[in-house]
Amino acid sequence: MVNTFARPEQTAFPKILAIVRAALREAIAAPTDRASLDVAGAALVAVAAIAQSEVAHV
Repeated sequence: MVNTFARPEQTAFPKILAIVRAALREAIAAPTDRASLDVAGAALVAVAAIAQSEVAHV
């Protein structure tokens, strides 16, 4: 599969997609609902950090 971006500045999308996919796999396998939410929260923090660094470069 080849990713084609609408705008060239969308360079972080593959990294964000990888974080989301990994988080979904982890959340499904988590032993409790609370653990699933912790995984999702950590993924959101990671995605926010990437977005913030992308904005800083613009």
